[in-house]
Amino acid sequence: MANNRIFFAIQQVGFATPGSNSYTVGHGVQSIGITTTFNLEQVFELGQLAIYQNIENIPDVEVTMEKVLDGSPPLVTLITQAAPTRTLAGRSNQKCSVALSIFSDSQDASSGTPLTSVQMSGMNLASFGYTFPIDGSFAENVSLIGNDKVWLAGSGANFTGAFSTVDAPVGVGLVNRRQHMIFTPTVSTLDANSQVADPDCTILPRDVAGISASGTNNTDANGKFGAKVQSINVNCDLGRTELFEMGNKVPYTRFVNFPVEVTCSIEIIALSGDMIACTTLGINPDGSNASDQSIRIAIKEGLRLDLGTKNRLTNVSYGGGDTGGGNATVTYNYRNFNNCDVGHSGDVTVSLRTT
Repeated sequence: MANNRIFFAIQQVGFATPGSNSYTVGHGVQSIGITTTFNLEQVFELGQLAIYQNIENIPDVEVTMEKVLDGSPPLVTLITQAAPTRTLAGRSNQKCSVALSIFSDSQDASSGTPLTSVQMSGMNLASFGYTFPIDGSFAENVSLIGNDKVWLAGSGANFTGAFSTVDAPVGVGLVNRRQHMIFTPTVSTLDANSQVADPDCTILPRDVAGISASGTNNTDANGKFGAKVQSINVNCDLGRTELFEMGNKVPYTRFVNFPVEVTCSIEIIALSGDMIACTTLGINPDGSNASDQSIRIAIKEGLRLDLGTKNRLTNVSYGGGDTGGGNATVTYNYRNFNNCDVGHSGDVTVSLRTT
């Protein structure tokens, strides 16, 4: 019997390594979108106004997804399951297959044999980002790009139901929110950049008002943090380009356009201004106004983001606190190139870096 509609409980998404039909289901997924674009090129000829031929180049299939951070492996790690390392370079050449199965709208969960399933092979990670808001759940957003998409029906849809029992978050704190950001280090050892070396602690730039000289957000005698962080957002667009060869219609690879820009935005409640000084001659001995900073993000459910030590402040904005009653805030925007290591305690294929 045909469905009257499709809703969240009867959809499931999974990921497999190239050539495999063994899919790992994604947990905590909030949304998925699939866009197919047919790239057409027109050829005309002298002698007639009508089109001579519509040449169809290879189609583009784009998939976008969002999931909450809940202790299950992040989408980035499922997309790049065979990656040798957790760095951008280590994950850049990995492809995967993505499947979306759709079940009967009379079911309570995605179990059994699906009505239909779409399978997309040769998919590359195109962009990803992480949002850590003061209100709401911590989340991951990804997009993938590929060229092949096939719809299958009934028993031909081999990505069968994985939600035959009640599913639940598995990480420390379950679905993580603002209270699950780890600001307190367990070790006090400093690295070569005089930042706390603990990989399981969030380290923010010393530019941010309230952050210590070692990059930590310390508490006072009353247990209140020095920096009143409101949100952190990390984004990375891999900007892939197709490479073709004579004799084949399909690209033989989609390479990442290094250098890749990685951005990080940090918003805080202003207590004494943005505390950023600048002059035409520069405030540093080398004539600069800003300096390279370390950024690492650790949350209790297991995610570890390492943006390296060369994050540079690109702009800072102070605003709010107007007569409408709002609070003054400061937003610091940082940028680095090629540094965005993604690790997770649930990622069994890539060991977490310890330094």
